[in-house]
Amino acid sequence: MKSHRMQDMTVRELEAYLAKASHKTIILPYALCEQHGFHLPLDVDIRNADFCAAKLAERLDCLIAPTLNYTFSGGMLTGTINVKPNTFSNLVGEIIESLALQGFDNFIVLPGHGGSESMLHLKESLRILKWLNPALKDKMIVMLPIWDFSPTWLELFKTRDYHAAMAETSLLMHWCPEVVRHDMVRTDEPEIAERLRSDPDSYQHRESFTALKQEIVQTSQRSDVKVGVMGYPEKATAELGAKIEGEFLDGASAALKKAIADAATARKSGRRIVHDNGDQLKIFSL
Repeated sequence: MKSHRMQDMTVRELEAYLAKASHKTIILPYALCEQHGFHLPLDVDIRNADFCAAKLAERLDCLIAPTLNYTFSGGMLTGTINVKPNTFSNLVGEIIESLALQGFDNFIVLPGHGGSESMLHLKESLRILKWLNPALKDKMIVMLPIWDFSPTWLELFKTRDYHAAMAETSLLMHWCPEVVRHDMVRTDEPEIAERLRSDPDSYQHRESFTALKQEIVQTSQRSDVKVGVMGYPEKATAELGAKIEGEFLDGASAALKKAIADAATARKSGRRIVHDNGDQLKIFSL
């Protein structure tokens, strides 16, 4: 293939690929524009998705769908474009249904953004999509967070380094150092910066009329958060970014190659791994 990007192909080239490919796999990268402090551009998460998808597609010899550049952040600082999780999840589901009709069997959903609300909503939405659409029974959908396959990035989480901090700054220093404004590295006031490191969700202000757990709370961004960096961007290095990228590519490509082969075998045999029902009476956790 001249390019792994689906959008660069003609109709005939895509038809030829689907006719000859040993596995019909496509990566669906997604992210959004949102604040990443004063030292990084708004499209950090889009770059996370684009760079990782491009490298991973080379390892898997598969295609990449056009990056979906809108999802839910929850942050409210200037430049952040929020799309409601249900809107975003429905769109991803319809994209998968469209690609499934064309003959793709394996869908690797690659988030460049780590928002817990959007990821949890998307994963459950895709589970229900497969539940209600029998045409997807033999299709494999995998959610692939980058950090899941980088021990270094996971270790940084343990040191309270999260958003727009050491990991993300290092990745951009590795991929595109020209966009990193080193002289503009800032954090919020010390007390606020420490709070954000201790609890990344503490940028949220939640209030209600009553103490009833059944009431839906009103959520907004706390007015004392001005920068929104959650960690230590001043410690970032290009070498660390290269290490995180390498760990992701090695770990994710190995896991996915096995998963793609296992799925192909399961389709032929009809055998499936049967899961138990998990926590019973889930309604009590609401």
